[in-house]
Amino acid sequence: MQGSSHNNNNSTTEGVPCSPPPSPVPGSYRDPYGGSGGSYNSHKELLEGQDTHGSISGRTYHTALSYSERVEQYHQRYAYMKSWAGLLRILGCVELLLGAAVFACVCAYIHKDNEWFNMFGYSSPGGPYGTYGAYGAGTGGAYYTGPKTPFVLVVAGLAWLVTVIMLVLGMTMYYRTILLDSNWWPLTEFTINLALAVLYLAAGIVYVRDTTRGGLCSYPVFNNGINGAFCRTEAGQTAAIIFLFVTMVVYLIGALVCLKLWRHEAARRYKERYGQEMQTAPMRGSQALLAPETVIVRKVPEQVQGSSVVPIQASPKAAPKKILQGAIPSGYTPKPVIVPDYIAKYPTIRSDEERDQYRAVFNDQYAEYKELHLDVQTTLKKFDEMDAMMRTLPRNPSSQMEVDRINKILQEYQRKKNDPTFTEKKERCEYLKNKLSHIKQKIHEYDKVMEWNDGYS
Repeated sequence: MQGSSHNNNNSTTEGVPCSPPPSPVPGSYRDPYGGSGGSYNSHKELLEGQDTHGSISGRTYHTALSYSERVEQYHQRYAYMKSWAGLLRILGCVELLLGAAVFACVCAYIHKDNEWFNMFGYSSPGGPYGTYGAYGAGTGGAYYTGPKTPFVLVVAGLAWLVTVIMLVLGMTMYYRTILLDSNWWPLTEFTINLALAVLYLAAGIVYVRDTTRGGLCSYPVFNNGINGAFCRTEAGQTAAIIFLFVTMVVYLIGALVCLKLWRHEAARRYKERYGQEMQTAPMRGSQALLAPETVIVRKVPEQVQGSSVVPIQASPKAAPKKILQGAIPSGYTPKPVIVPDYIAKYPTIRSDEERDQYRAVFNDQYAEYKELHLDVQTTLKKFDEMDAMMRTLPRNPSSQMEVDRINKILQEYQRKKNDPTFTEKKERCEYLKNKLSHIKQKIHEYDKVMEWNDGYS
């Protein structure tokens, strides 16, 4: 049996002592492989089939990578997208879309600029309105020499090009490993975003002034006849104004995110520098080698009333232990890590036949688990009722005889709660719950991988 090649692909948990106690349910034969009578042949075929899994057609080891392994690869590759640097990349994509929209909307009405220059040239409107131009210059708000659309297009194109460079640079390892570790780069990125925001503000002001022709459209002497067409603001021009100022706001948000990134990276470097010095300090001899595990509280699924389906809750995964540096205390004995037997017996599924065998084992032992679960829940409910009754016993008995009677009742109740048969059933139920959860998870991972592979085939 190719056990060595399989063990390399099986992830082991941190382990809890959960060897299944021998508590057979009437009518169910327990085979030496951990299943019931109906699963003996299927599990034996499963162990024998591991020698020939390479000859199974249609499924290969490469395509049967577990779903959790692929998810872990994606987490390692794209986990930084959940940080401030990742938010900058998302804002960069939004800025590119808005910049393209600005460019398209401004270019759509560039023909109005040609009409203006064909009529008035490159100076203030002449002809009958020449004296009006001088009047507007005197007021300081109506002097207009022509559209400034090229300036808006240059700003949009330049900002788009700089944003593309920043976005591509932010997706590289050089950005994450070198630039983010420097003190100057987040401030440089802040300056770039702020400068682009100021350019877009200037472009927006210039474009709004173009739509009003420098204030000439507010005077009836100009806004009439053929000149009225130049004062008409089209829907695309309104959209261009909105996109210009929205893009400016997005660049300002990007500048603020750069400041947050700068502070975050400075705090991280400070923590790494001084935290490492604290960990290398000598530890006391009485301090444990491993930090205590983080307890994760999860909501236990409740059984629907009137339904025969018993919920199976996946065993909670404790946070990885943090290894502390320092001398090992004298007399310290490492605690052995016991791995459940079903981890090695039910590795990652590699073929449809193995999936069917896993499903058969699950269906076979689920009936036993449901019966045990019902029995254990009924007993625990009775214990809860008895606990309520015990709390009603008198706390200050009046006679010694009553004290003896109450002590005898409490001793008998504790003996029933610690009954080895009930403890065996409860441990067996917990073991089957974890085992069935493990098998169900492997089947779910295999189905995910097969759906993924079918999508690319």
